[in-house]
Amino acid sequence: MVTWKTDVDTVPLHTVLIASDQTDSISAWETLFHQRNCIVLTESNLQNAAQTARLVGPSLILVDMNLSKEKRNAFLKELRATGRGPIILLVTADTVDDILEANRAGADECLVKPVNPAVLIVKAMAWLGHGQRRGTSSMMNVNVTV
Repeated sequence: MVTWKTDVDTVPLHTVLIASDQTDSISAWETLFHQRNCIVLTESNLQNAAQTARLVGPSLILVDMNLSKEKRNAFLKELRATGRGPIILLVTADTVDDILEANRAGADECLVKPVNPAVLIVKAMAWLGHGQRRGTSSMMNVNVTV
């Protein structure tokens, strides 16, 4: 019998959906989450992102899209209705009211662009940690019989 014991740092625990039309940012965000052992899915349009959120149920959704307020809020409401994880919105907000409106529509966290990558990953991992404390253990044991 072979026993394999590992810390959670080596096992992907979370699935992150990045919904972004910012091609230059996607690879940077993707790399940050991969470094934290997350499974990362990316979508560049609203329909595909909503469908992926429904089908996969990601642990966290990062939204970085240039949308009108109406489209953005409708998209957030759709994600909130179908998803189980927190939604972080990267936004170019003109006023505090824009951010409050996005929060009412479903965003759990709004970060004003330009976003410091360190701030984004700290916030994201904090949101992911909320769900982790609800029942995920800190050590995983896998027994394999050979």
